[in-house]
Amino acid sequence: MHIRFAIEQLGYSPHEVKVYLAALELGGSTATDIAAKTRIPRTTVTLTIDSLHRKGLLDAYLLRRRKIWTAAHPQKLLMRLRENEAALKTILPELQSLQHDISAKPILRTYSGAAEIKQIMNDILETKHRLFSIERWDELVALLGKSFMEDFIEKRIRQNMPVRLLTPRTNLSLALKEKDAQELRITQFLPDSITINNSNFIYGNKVAIISLKTKRSVGILIEDKDIHHTMEVLFESLWQQSGGV
Repeated sequence: MHIRFAIEQLGYSPHEVKVYLAALELGGSTATDIAAKTRIPRTTVTLTIDSLHRKGLLDAYLLRRRKIWTAAHPQKLLMRLRENEAALKTILPELQSLQHDISAKPILRTYSGAAEIKQIMNDILETKHRLFSIERWDELVALLGKSFMEDFIEKRIRQNMPVRLLTPRTNLSLALKEKDAQELRITQFLPDSITINNSNFIYGNKVAIISLKTKRSVGILIEDKDIHHTMEVLFESLWQQSGGV
């Protein structure tokens, strides 16, 4: 049974394996002999013999006007496996070129409400990558809670994750900037001419956008290297406009 299973794993059907092994044991034999040995119907044995003959595992000769079948040496199984492997290697580059690139399709996730949006903040920490942020700090604290945001900052510091922050100038953001050195942050204020209505986080190969309307707050997380790159370029442009170097 172990031998049959092993040969089947090479791509042969159960009938092909039974017929081949029977021919191997019987030596020179007719299709009728093989059918009796395997207890497979004669017509099925005939079809199976033809299949094995095409694959080079059975050979035939005539003896007193009867076709006698002999099994090829078991080494032939290994030779055929190597031939199939060599054939596959020749077309492998073409197969790879046909493969759909799953990574090319952006992954989009949505989050509704403050409880779910906190999962985005946790994902930022889990990614453990430098962070660029364009956010309305006051509204983000109001949405997620002061204690949650303080805890987020502490965890970010422990993981040695620096952040560059662009935010409107407010009393809260001014107080935040005073702690930049100890909180691994560089804060700059957006020009008065630029108004933002959400918070944006750029990290890893992801971009997170969080709506700050408390009654229907929504978070969108996009995982795509091209979108991430575009957002980084936009961030750098805003950083320069805000006096960054």
